[in-house]
Amino acid sequence: MKSALTLATTGRAAFWGLSLLIAVGSLRWLLAPIAAVMPDMQHYTGLVPLALYGHILFAPLALALAPLQLWQGLRSRRPRLHRAIGYGYAMSVLIAGLSSLALLPHFLGSIWAGCGFFLLAVLWIGFTARGVWLARAGEFAAHRRWMLRSIALTFGAVTLRLLMAPLMAAGWSVTETYEITAWASWLLSLAAVEIWPLRRALQKGTPSGAL
Repeated sequence: MKSALTLATTGRAAFWGLSLLIAVGSLRWLLAPIAAVMPDMQHYTGLVPLALYGHILFAPLALALAPLQLWQGLRSRRPRLHRAIGYGYAMSVLIAGLSSLALLPHFLGSIWAGCGFFLLAVLWIGFTARGVWLARAGEFAAHRRWMLRSIALTFGAVTLRLLMAPLMAAGWSVTETYEITAWASWLLSLAAVEIWPLRRALQKGTPSGAL
């Protein structure tokens, strides 16, 4: 029991720390030219600048707000603030997701990688919209499940970088890493939030149909 509690605490700390670290780091373009800090994104500035800035501003914002949405203490003690942050998160996902779709026709990676990012953007918007709709309908248990899925896709920004680092260290270019990260980054995080509740339910003897 104690080891499980320690693991959960460590996981929450890692989620908060990595989310905020990557969110803040992704805003480095505010301090230096995109050509210097995001050279692989530079070509978008002359093609679809509005979509580029929509993505690189609102995707980090969604990532920064995600831990706040999972903060149970905030949800129980300050429900109105939780709701306001939730709408901010949802709008950030919508803008960043639509911006991603607008960037894809100019994507320099393969069709395979582009399909991975396309599906990610569509599911990201869809899961989030479903979660918001369920909250407005008062179905809060289902709302939390769908928002967990949305946040798992948001956390794909972190997973992508964790997977990209060793590939680039091995000599891959950023574009080449997309062959793996365009799919694995969000599939891994989504699988984690699907498997964890099932594992806990099995440990407690909860019927699978109750999940």
